[in-house]
Amino acid sequence: MTSLPSYKRIWQISSPLMIGLLAEHIVGVVDTAFLGHVGDLELASSAIAGIFYFVLFVVGMGFGIGTQILIARRNGEKNWHKIGGIFENSLYFIWFFSAIIILFSFIFSRNILGFLLNSDNILEAAMRYLNIRIFTLFFSLGCVMMRSFFVGIQLTKYIGIGALIVAITNFIFDYLLIFGKFGFPEMGLDGAALACFIAEVAGFVYYIFIILKKIDLNKYNLFKFQKPQIKIIANTMRLSIFTMMQNLISMGVWFMFFIVIEKTGEKNLAASNIIRSFYILMLCPLWAYGSAVSTLVSNAIGAKQRRYVFKIIRRVTIFGIITSLVAFIPILISAKGIMSLYTSNLELIEIGYKTLYVVGLANILASISWIIFSAISATGNTKIALLLESATLAIYIFFVYYFSTNYPNRLEIIWFSENIYSFLLGVASILYLRSYHWVKKEI
Repeated sequence: MTSLPSYKRIWQISSPLMIGLLAEHIVGVVDTAFLGHVGDLELASSAIAGIFYFVLFVVGMGFGIGTQILIARRNGEKNWHKIGGIFENSLYFIWFFSAIIILFSFIFSRNILGFLLNSDNILEAAMRYLNIRIFTLFFSLGCVMMRSFFVGIQLTKYIGIGALIVAITNFIFDYLLIFGKFGFPEMGLDGAALACFIAEVAGFVYYIFIILKKIDLNKYNLFKFQKPQIKIIANTMRLSIFTMMQNLISMGVWFMFFIVIEKTGEKNLAASNIIRSFYILMLCPLWAYGSAVSTLVSNAIGAKQRRYVFKIIRRVTIFGIITSLVAFIPILISAKGIMSLYTSNLELIEIGYKTLYVVGLANILASISWIIFSAISATGNTKIALLLESATLAIYIFFVYYFSTNYPNRLEIIWFSENIYSFLLGVASILYLRSYHWVKKEI
């Protein structure tokens, strides 16, 4: 990239990512909606197990972010032949990492959840779900590496299709396995976990097929599959380690958020699972814009065009604000209607619908803060990104505990902590970028 990317180019990169993330997170929406019609226990336990799984997943995803930034930097430098080595050694590492995490889960997850949860019923149901879902890591993190490659070379159009395959496969097998349709066993919560596994395998196979058929393997020196090169893995790890830690801390704190809510009652937890599902759906476009700004900024720096960094951030942020305002419209029209899509339980609807207004506002704040924050990692300053988010999360978790202790029956007040987090992260990110300490960073 040798010039400032146009709004059209930004949209071309962002829109497939957005479609992909929306399609993948519809997996969670479908799970939540289906399980909401099975029972409150299944709905509540899937929230805990799902977040616990996601904590483990996003640690590996942090390595994928580092891989994406490196690939984008080499793409901007036109050092295309180095991209294959980065990609393949990242795959080697992430599969080794997946094996370690799966072993960790089987040894420690019951003790961890048992210590944190009050309800034995939720614990047992959550463990059933987790012991199936955890094997998805091999394929879901493999898909993360594939997407890192496509985003890094700014060829994102295949990502949306891959995510649609995952979402459609999950929807079909959710329906078949949760409710036992067309001769399949009625597995309930276990069926939801198995459907996720099947869907991620389908997505992984698709990405392999696309790379083999649509990508110039010689240009990028891809699929040579030589022995692992520790030097390349170490270089990627130096950039990724802080992102991995950042993701672990961030999702670990969000997991604790739901543990806190569980202590205020199963109904609050069940309602929060619905809100979480819808909130993540609203955040998907912002994550797509964050990934796009990360790639564009890294490409610009690799092409020696640092003067475009703030203009890129500004242009992508405009897209984010417009999208978040549009996403707020369904909440304004009918918050109760949104809740009713997930459950017919009138008590859960009454508990949770006000919170949708709170997360809608948080989404608008995040449309600014997350995009600006993503640009920090793109400059190569992943350590600074870790420090900024850690400080913000410390304040966030303080308010979570304060609100849950003083307003245990006001779920919307507890969730207001999300607004505080987005506001503080945005302010900290702006101050850092305006300091220009990132200009001389090399990776």
